[in-house]
Amino acid sequence: MDWFKLEIYIPESHFSMLQSALQSVDAGHIGNYDSCLSYSRVKGTWRPLQGASPYNGTEGTVSEAEELKVEVNVSSDKLNSTLRAIRTVHPYEEPVINVIPLCAPREEVLMEEMKENQEQRRLLGAKYRRAIPQSGEVWHHFKNNEYKIVACPVMHTESQEIYCVYQALYGSYGIYCRPLDMFMSEVDHEKYPQAGQKYRFEKK
Repeated sequence: MDWFKLEIYIPESHFSMLQSALQSVDAGHIGNYDSCLSYSRVKGTWRPLQGASPYNGTEGTVSEAEELKVEVNVSSDKLNSTLRAIRTVHPYEEPVINVIPLCAPREEVLMEEMKENQEQRRLLGAKYRRAIPQSGEVWHHFKNNEYKIVACPVMHTESQEIYCVYQALYGSYGIYCRPLDMFMSEVDHEKYPQAGQKYRFEKK
């Protein structure tokens, strides 16, 4: 889920109303805490032009006043409702609201990647009707050799084909990259009648 930081400039006299409006749409909800925001005092300047209806100031004259800069984080699913809530209590004809996209924390990115990987593994498992290899596991080849899984599943960036990367646990310990379809396929028992297992590779 994407997150945004809102920077809201508002007169201090309207801070309590803004805070209540943000609470009403659950903006600033972070983990087990809600109503999370920060604010600081700043000075703003503006000049109303012809046709403006300023909350404060005179047409054609540059004005200056103290304001509060309120900062609050909102998730993407609450962004629109939060903007609407702010505008209902903001006194300015043209409220200044900066919407800043936030980079997802590394932990959140990893969690999303894990969820996607788990879903991909579930779908592949359903396709082959058995669990697919995981990194670190040892799988037995029907010709009586052992292999350690390096990475699986791995998608080819151009062909989009799914591969399995594994390392021999004998000889020169070579590393191989083969299509997962081949890795998970059954042994051709007509060609290899002495094979003692159903599949080319089986988890040890």
